[in-house]
Amino acid sequence: MEESVITNGIEKLTDKLYGWGVGAVEMLPNILIAVLIFVLFQAVGRWVYSFLKGSFKKTDLNESLVHLLSNIGRLSVICLGFVLALSVLELQKAVFSLLAGVGVIGLALGFAFQDLAANFMSGIMLAVRSPIRIGDVIKIGDILGTVEDIRLRDTVIENFSGQKIFVPNKDFTSDRFTNFSLKGKRKLTINVGVGYEDDAKQAVEVVQKALDDISLKIDDPAPTAYIEGLGGSSVDIVGHVWFTYPGTNFFEIRNEAYVAVKSALDEKGFNIPFPIRTLDIPEATLQSLTNSHSNQASQANGRNLGKETNELHN
Repeated sequence: MEESVITNGIEKLTDKLYGWGVGAVEMLPNILIAVLIFVLFQAVGRWVYSFLKGSFKKTDLNESLVHLLSNIGRLSVICLGFVLALSVLELQKAVFSLLAGVGVIGLALGFAFQDLAANFMSGIMLAVRSPIRIGDVIKIGDILGTVEDIRLRDTVIENFSGQKIFVPNKDFTSDRFTNFSLKGKRKLTINVGVGYEDDAKQAVEVVQKALDDISLKIDDPAPTAYIEGLGGSSVDIVGHVWFTYPGTNFFEIRNEAYVAVKSALDEKGFNIPFPIRTLDIPEATLQSLTNSHSNQASQANGRNLGKETNELHN
């Protein structure tokens, strides 16, 4: 009985293996065709990668986006070849199951890595729309510096103190930021005050002439100078100078402008007054302070007189 059961099991296993062997032999041409298709599509994928990379490099897209888009094209071709290879092997059910599994996994990963996905998509948008470029001077939040690199997940900014700051790309799509380099020029504002006893009109002309003589400025728009207001201790004058940016050192032109304005005003004898504050003390308070000071002085004199008397007796 036991021998019969074992014999039947072995026969079934043998028949199964034989059937698999026959099926493999029958499928051998299809297997070879499937392998050939997959290898061929891999070669086509590499060619697509090289073609896309060469084409995108002729555009203004950054290197990270060029690499990403080229890889997407290559992987798309390889996936197509893989699906065709499975179809040749008559494994359509496996193809559908695989696609369904990929969809479920992708959905799960999307929920698990929302921030990562947001930064990734924002990086692609930054590269495509190009609101910022490498070398631009930008300000986002309290960060001001030069864009050093735009990556798929974050953007590297070097501030003017030399530190590198990594800003998530999603901040550029959710927050406001300023690009000082996009226009190609930038305005410098100069504030200075002259005394009320000076000729305000002539002071404006002196400031205007000083700004016109700055070497680092541009002529369009031309420098301007106006009276901004009447301050507490001075007539306030504001001047504007435009300069090429990036390309001109902001600190250098600001230094040149202030030195030129100060020297011109000094040469013409204008006074740049210090802030003046007038304190209005009520008479009763002033009298009280005076009496208090007199009493303290009298007490001090009395102590000093007593001390001198004791020293004479001794």
